Amino acid sequence: MFLAKPLTRGQLGVFSLMTFIAALQTKLTSLGITSKIDGEEITVERPELRALTIKSDSDLETAFSSYKKARSINFDVEQRELLHNNSFEVHITRLSPLTSFQTELYTLSDSRGNTVKIGPCSSAFSLAFFDSPEYTRYFDARVRKRILESSLSTRKPDWFLWSPITATYTHKGRKTPAQFRDTALHAIRSSLFKIATEQHDCYAIWKPRNRRIKSINGDTATGDNVIPRARYEEDVVSFYKVAKASPFPSQSFLAYYHVLEFYFLKVAETKLHHRLSSILNSPTLRTDRNSLDRVISLVRGQDSRSDETEMLRSVLDRYVQEQDLIDFISEFETSVGEKIYSKRRRVFGEDVQISPMKDHALANSAKTLKHIRNAIVHSSDRYKREDCHIPLSETEDLIAEFLPLVRFFAERVIYGSAT
Repeated sequence: MFLAKPLTRGQLGVFSLMTFIAALQTKLTSLGITSKIDGEEITVERPELRALTIKSDSDLETAFSSYKKARSINFDVEQRELLHNNSFEVHITRLSPLTSFQTELYTLSDSRGNTVKIGPCSSAFSLAFFDSPEYTRYFDARVRKRILESSLSTRKPDWFLWSPITATYTHKGRKTPAQFRDTALHAIRSSLFKIATEQHDCYAIWKPRNRRIKSINGDTATGDNVIPRARYEEDVVSFYKVAKASPFPSQSFLAYYHVLEFYFLKVAETKLHHRLSSILNSPTLRTDRNSLDRVISLVRGQDSRSDETEMLRSVLDRYVQEQDLIDFISEFETSVGEKIYSKRRRVFGEDVQISPMKDHALANSAKTLKHIRNAIVHSSDRYKREDCHIPLSETEDLIAEFLPLVRFFAERVIYGSAT
């Protein structure tokens, strides 16, 4: 959250009355890295490698000095937002892949001289994050291992800073207008859409992910290096790969669902073939009106029962053992410490629950998956917004909770249909 009072000189944690090189050494020590400082140089001792040397940088020291003197800095570490005088800066994420013809630098302006700049974050943003509690998490994930294991023996001090892409709205006037944050976000969102339509470069304002969701989908690598003997359906595997690779839970869910949907007609036709065979191969079959009516009724009945939920249920019945599903739900909910699937809950306007019991688990799962699929696909304004999914919103986190379930089914179907 935004700090209760603006950061002022003497209130900046490890930054108080220090050079940045001294602040960095203090931070490293607090994070368990053995180091010493000699003038404008830090030395980090490493047991199995040459000592790491970090030399002061004049440009960074100048930026650090300006940051310390600032009297109106608010940094919301949870939302990754920096409010500084008449500028508002927020972390953004790239949605489209970067090509050689694209840049990460854009500047847009209006008739009043207000600007929106897209590009590497300001020094103030990096320094504010460095002085926040969240830096410890970043350090453990991105920096610690490189310090201790990299063969490089020198590093620049800015290498320790996090410098994401941000969007910065700057108001030209001296006086900060009322509702400045809302005004800035509106201008930034409009600018990002303009860049998407005209420059074919897509960004979105970063949103914090639910840490519980990360733990749910944070699978560790498993398996061995043996070439599989099975031959998998190539088209179905393509859907699976898209699901695995997509950064958007909603798109991953749909791609996994497409794996199941791929077999709708095949399974339905197989059931019809078996039923027809039982009639046509019977030695008592006669080509009279009653016998032919039975065949016609069977075919028409199959068409009338081609409800998508029923077709999904048929695919699950064909390829998934219900006890395997029950065991999966039990093990999964135990591992995350929460009854995500087996407890009744409100999802996109309907109550859903997967009862981990024989003759219920597969049927409940089919209904739940189909309901979520509909919420993702249908965006008509005749639906209530709580019944629909909005991309890049908090509903992505809701869908992410069901990714392990739909992935379980997709994998079982791929395995079961392999030759």
